[in-house]
Parts: sequence; C-alpha cells; structure tokens
Amino acid sequence: MSVAVCALPEMPHLDPLLDGVRQWLAAHHIPHHNLPHVQALLSDPGLMAQVQVAVGFGNMPMTAQVFDAAPQLHAVVSCVSGTDGFDVNAASERGILVANAATPDNHRGMAEAAVMLMLNLVHDLDGSRLAMHSNLPRPYPLKAQSLWGKTVGLVGWGRISALVAQLLRPWGVRILVYSRRDQPGGLPDHVELSGLDTLMRDSDVVCVLAGAIAGAPPVVTRGHLEQLKPSAFFISLSRGSTVDEAALADLLAQQRLAGAALDVFQKEPLPADSALRSLDAVILTPHRVGHTFEADNSLISATIANVQALWKGQAPPLLCNPQALPAWQLRRKTPD
Repeated sequence: MSVAVCALPEMPHLDPLLDGVRQWLAAHHIPHHNLPHVQALLSDPGLMAQVQVAVGFGNMPMTAQVFDAAPQLHAVVSCVSGTDGFDVNAASERGILVANAATPDNHRGMAEAAVMLMLNLVHDLDGSRLAMHSNLPRPYPLKAQSLWGKTVGLVGWGRISALVAQLLRPWGVRILVYSRRDQPGGLPDHVELSGLDTLMRDSDVVCVLAGAIAGAPPVVTRGHLEQLKPSAFFISLSRGSTVDEAALADLLAQQRLAGAALDVFQKEPLPADSALRSLDAVILTPHRVGHTFEADNSLISATIANVQALWKGQAPPLLCNPQALPAWQLRRKTPD
C-alpha cells in the first residue's frame, strides 16, 4: 500500500494528527510520502499514478478529475470530521472509499460549544465582561435574556445536532430542525421537523451544523437570513461555505440581527480586513471552538484506525460512503 500524507501549512495544529499516521506507517514499513501540501501530490503525475491512499485535511480538493488521474487510488482519509473538499459521489462511483475522524469526543465537544455560545449570546456575557473592564454602570433594561422558553433552530440533523438537542432538553426550549434529508432519522419527541424558511422566521437562536458538500451553494442564503427576527441570534459552526457570509455581515452591520457567533469562515484564517472583524455584536473564534483535548486525541487514534484497516484490506471504521463498498471490493480483486 502506498500512502500520501498531505500536510496543511496554514493549519500547523494538524501536524500532531498526521504525525501519528506517519509514525505508524514508518513503524510498519509501509511505503508512504510525507508531503508539505496536497498540491505536491496533485502536481506530480508519477506520484498520482501510484498512490493508493491519500490522507490529509478534509478540504483537500479530491474531485472526479483527481480520481481519474489516480488510477490506483482506493481511499481518501480526512484527519478531521469534515470532508467538504471530497466529491463523495464521484468517489463512490469509482469504488473509492471516503473516511473521516467523526468521533464521539468530537461530537460532544462541538455540541457543548454550541450550547455555550447560545448562552453567551442570549445572556450577553461579552457585554457584562466589557462593563466590568470599562467600569460601566448597570443599564436598564438589561440586554441579557433567559434561554428558557426560547425557540432554537438547528440547521442540519446529525450526531452533533442530536447531542445539542439532548443537552437542551432541560432548558425548556422549543427546538426546530431543518434537514436536507427527506426522512431524517432519530428525531426525539421534543424536536420538531421544520422547513428552513419557517425555522428562520420562528427561531430566537439559529445554529448551523449542516455538513458542507463539495461545490454546493450555501445552505443558508441571504433570503433565509433576511427572514430572521431583529432580536434573533445566529451561530455558524460547520463550514464557512454553508452560510452566505457577506449577507450575514451586511445584516449585522445594519443591526438587523441581535448578534452572532462564528467559528468557521469562507476563507480561513479570517482575513484581517474582513467586515466581520469590525462588528461589535459578533463572537469570532478561529475554527477551534468545541475542539477539546479529548477530541484532538480521538482524531489521532481514529485517523490511524482508518489507515490500519485499509492496510489490512478492510473497510475503515469511520466510513462515509458505504455505498462504495461493492465497487471497492471488486477493484481490490481486479488489477488496475
């Protein structure tokens, strides 16, 4: 098995995740290539012709064109939960497996962070911190509100959203969920399935947790954002491509929303001249909220486990496209 391990210079915090894979490959004398960037793979026809497994960050451009230029490629592995750079449908059509590191610790960290940000925004924690720092008088009326009795809209229904709904159960909130799937499973009795327009109109807090799909337009468009109440709060935690970021910045600048919390952006790191940086009612974090010590350790072991399984000729434990298994198994039996 020949493996290409692709680093991401702009995200050096990923190096420990990939180092675990490199060390395991070296210890088992498995041929592998430690590359400084995925472009080092994509720009090398000779390497593309021989690599069987590509490992790296989930935004690697693993497209149909790339797959066709890599005749021996059998799997692509994301060292994080996201696979937004991978054309999963094209991979499945070619019998190429897609795996990620969507671990329970990662889900738990993100769900806790979502609830933390909801409470931070609704209770105006940043406003209270500013008042303390600047010795400001207590205002009347207070901006802080209770989360109790509010309507929370979750855009996307998956393992993280399910945990958020579970954590919110004791808070006495109404929970609306929008899913791109026609029949999302596992909806608990305290959750209502909703259309996206209704969710945006009715929610006091909207949290976007829908996974990104390579090449797809934003899930939340300007038209959706314009339906939010002026008193509503908006949270984005999945990928920057899922939300019309420019439209959101416009609405916040016009004070047509009460506030927002963003951990993901269309371009990362967030440019220094981004309009979002000049807004007062916005919490900005550098794509790491919900990323915990426990979650990072779990990503390392999960990525290694995926590569280990592939080395043994088995399907990776965190497989994203089980529909590709028959074609993958046939390819393994047929010389390329």
